[in-house]
Amino acid sequence: MQISKKADYALRAMAILAALPPDRTMMAQEMADAGKIPIKFLEQILLVLKRGGFLRSKRGVGGGYRLGLESRLISVADIIEAVDGELLRFLDSKDYPEFPGAAGIVRCLAGAEDATNRQLRDTSIEDLIRPDVGDAMVGYGI
Repeated sequence: MQISKKADYALRAMAILAALPPDRTMMAQEMADAGKIPIKFLEQILLVLKRGGFLRSKRGVGGGYRLGLESRLISVADIIEAVDGELLRFLDSKDYPEFPGAAGIVRCLAGAEDATNRQLRDTSIEDLIRPDVGDAMVGYGI
């Protein structure tokens, strides 16, 4: 099981922007190059993230994108939900058939789903970049 390419690219873009100094913006093409993201796909993702309040943009000279909130206030789950609509689901147990072991399967997969989604909710964008930037100030936009 993998997250969608859209969610992966959105997380790459958010991490790249979070590593910037707070007063700096970055053009979409720079982000695409840095994160190895197809530019047309990235532009669509950036619009979704901007509409969700996670990004701000500035036109003209010195323009580009920056975070719309502090990176510590944005979870990985927030970004996945913004671009994909929901977090990971392993099984729809509502109409699951009954057979020997069915309850165990549902219980196991529900526990895995809960643990995975809890990890996504508990991890901020700041947490993603902290090992990469060391003691440097983590960037954010206001």
